[in-house]
Amino acid sequence: MKRNKILLAALIILGLPFMFLSCSEEDEVIIKATLELELGELSVPYTAGDTIIGVSANDDYAVTLYEDAGDWISYEIQNNGESLLVSYTPNDSTLERTGRLIIINDDVMRFLDIKQEGVPSSGSNKIDIEYTVTTQGGYTIFSVGEQECNKIPIGATVVIDCGDVGTISLLDANYTEYVGGGPVNGTFSFVWTQEIANITATGGITTGVLRDGFEINSVYAVYTKGNLQYSINSQGGYTILSVSAEECAKVPVGSNVIFECPSDAGTVSLLDASYNEFAGGSPVNGLFSFGWTSAIAEITESAGITTGVLRDGFDISSMYFTSVITDLEYSVNNQGGYTIFSVTVEECAKIPIGATVVFECPSDAGTISLLDANYVAFAEGGPVNGVFSFVWTKEIAAITATSGIATGVIRNGFEITSLYCHN
Repeated sequence: MKRNKILLAALIILGLPFMFLSCSEEDEVIIKATLELELGELSVPYTAGDTIIGVSANDDYAVTLYEDAGDWISYEIQNNGESLLVSYTPNDSTLERTGRLIIINDDVMRFLDIKQEGVPSSGSNKIDIEYTVTTQGGYTIFSVGEQECNKIPIGATVVIDCGDVGTISLLDANYTEYVGGGPVNGTFSFVWTQEIANITATGGITTGVLRDGFEINSVYAVYTKGNLQYSINSQGGYTILSVSAEECAKVPVGSNVIFECPSDAGTVSLLDASYNEFAGGSPVNGLFSFGWTSAIAEITESAGITTGVLRDGFDISSMYFTSVITDLEYSVNNQGGYTIFSVTVEECAKIPIGATVVFECPSDAGTISLLDANYVAFAEGGPVNGVFSFVWTKEIAAITATSGIATGVIRNGFEITSLYCHN
């Protein structure tokens, strides 16, 4: 019996290699796809920026944007797939927005949800403006006192809630109109510029002529404000203002940057890396302001404002930005062999006189012509560096008051990715 057991064990041991060989030849090895993200949710500030997310995958993976996040989120696969660079544009709204990236490796899917905060609501302001309407020499006169005017920050939108008839003309000391026009959808609005602030600094709005039944129910100013941190130091015999890149990144393109000064003394020159001035001047009535353009945003992106030369007693008590940026809805259709762009009356009514209307384009191809009822162009041109823009004047507001932009002829591949206005 013992001898039989020994023989059986030997046979089993000799047969094992053939058993394993048979299994390895018959079974196919399947490698499952793997995909893991460093994190699945990302919360970012309202300013532009980017974040690198670590990715672990055993094969090449694909990335897509979910639904409408393509206009503010972009991505780039880096380091042979080991990281994902996620970039986002500034959020010009006070509302939070969300987007999603979908990452796929074979049958494995992961989501990266991105939540961007809105412009802080604490910085959004509405100021009620006190005014008077009187009859003088047969005219109906609208006026606002000096102190009320001085409450309005440069770059704000002044809104006059009124009926749908008549006109208003704001006149300076020489009786020259500096703002005027008629209501659209029950309001008349305009941008409060440095020039208007200068005119009204010592007397307010003294002569606003109301004609043909123009009536006023209320007056107010709206804007978003953000304070900016800065430093002033002495370097090589010069007094130098500097602002960090992080602070500069808070300023949306299209905003107004304002220096409040204790006096009108001196000058300021903001210089780029080659010591070329990109903004400069003197304060007027205690204020110096300039527009924050895409070119300035690019100059300050990496190092901020490094060299602001202050001369002849130029002093700063505070520095901030004001922003009014409004997204506009539009449509593009084919009509009679032409590609036609249009904007409704309601959307046009959102644009204050003096604002800049901006078309963002994916390339510099083509042209657009905005035509009035007689098919005469009131604004036209092509994009430069992906942007076509024009100023919304009293005349354009009058043209679009009843039918909006009805006929905008698009030619030669002109494309639009977004439409907005800023003060």
